[in-house]
Amino acid sequence: MTIIVSLISSVIAAFLAHYLATSRMKRAELSKFQIEAYSNFTAAAARLAVARRTGDTTDENIDLAALNDAKSKIITCGHVEVVEALIRFWNLGGTLEREREILAFDHLVKVMRSKLGYKAHDIHDLKVSDALFKLEPATFSFRASRPANKSSQQEASNTGTSA
Repeated sequence: MTIIVSLISSVIAAFLAHYLATSRMKRAELSKFQIEAYSNFTAAAARLAVARRTGDTTDENIDLAALNDAKSKIITCGHVEVVEALIRFWNLGGTLEREREILAFDHLVKVMRSKLGYKAHDIHDLKVSDALFKLEPATFSFRASRPANKSSQQEASNTGTSA
């Protein structure tokens, strides 16, 4: 009798261990897929917004395709609250050109973070939309648009030699 109880207990323990391991693996894969979809969406939205602000429409179709691909992944595997925030953002226009769209996007990012396990308001006081959509950093230098040897070329032309 003891052997039968031990055998049944072993079989039950094996099935339970297999079920828990499989369940954990599925959750890990889903979480990985969600992180990828969320980050792809924010990256594509930021690229598209910056390109529109600078007037660069050369890659707009590529950026829109990436944005819609990430959007479909979020709708497929995202948390319900994230999908709701995404739909709200999209219904407001989704172009990030008006304040209400930027606020909806900011809310979407915060919901994404909270559903991935971060504290709900850990970045509440941070200006996420400024960091994502400001065209250049605060210490941006316009020197990159000038030739590196411009000052030495001017000095050489003043002295009559070429650099």
